[in-house]
Amino acid sequence: MFADLDESIKQLLIQRGNLNSAEVDISFEMPTREWAAGISRPTINLYLFDIRENVELKNPTPWTVQRGPNNTAIKSRPDIRVDVNYNITAVASAIEDEHRLLNRVLLALSQHPVLPEELLQGLVSGQEIITSVANPTGIMQSPADYWGALDNDIKPSIAYRATIRLDLAQEISVDLALTSQLKVGYKVNGNGLDNVEDLPFHIGGTIYQGGNPENGVPSAKVTLLERALDAVTGADGRYSFSGVPAGQYSLVISPPGIDQLTQVIQVPSQNYDVGI
Repeated sequence: MFADLDESIKQLLIQRGNLNSAEVDISFEMPTREWAAGISRPTINLYLFDIRENVELKNPTPWTVQRGPNNTAIKSRPDIRVDVNYNITAVASAIEDEHRLLNRVLLALSQHPVLPEELLQGLVSGQEIITSVANPTGIMQSPADYWGALDNDIKPSIAYRATIRLDLAQEISVDLALTSQLKVGYKVNGNGLDNVEDLPFHIGGTIYQGGNPENGVPSAKVTLLERALDAVTGADGRYSFSGVPAGQYSLVISPPGIDQLTQVIQVPSQNYDVGI
């Protein structure tokens, strides 16, 4: 659900904030000093740092009862509302560029106190997601402590909160890992690995249509262009690649009967799903 919320906010910034994804990256990484040092082009970063129940919107009734068939009753727990808090920063080579990016993000988010329904992805589709921008949250009382914990200098940031609905009747499923990586080395006195070497990543995602990640596209050819790797999606629209080093790649998708399209992906990443 949180990955779907991330993607929904990303689409809001791209489509309503006119952020060109070919010129500006949108990231959801922990904004450490090491991460910032590796940025190669202007980046908007939305770091999800706090999740908590919104007790003001809590249903005081612990159970709801509905009439079922044959004079039966269906008892269930009501949904809960959860506040998802992001700290938004900008990284660019010039401070004035950072400020321009923050200004555009602040304007785009402030213009949409409710996330547009047509931009909502996956499990948050159909929800009314109320947001607040640059409001005191009481969560991060000391910016110095926050940035110190991240081993980074204090940066201007925007506090952004989205309140989503969590369906307690939803089944807990086990999905395939999006990114996995092996490490090799040898043990020293049983105290862990020494001379550790990172191996390439195994990545996987879903090709879907109609804005619904549950609506996978089968039999689509997927090519990782720079590595000359091909895959074909299964019945659920899933694909995977092994032996992919970290970096930026072009994902070329050729669905049956649909024009070919190309999506730029970053490895590792939180999501390799592509909507067509």
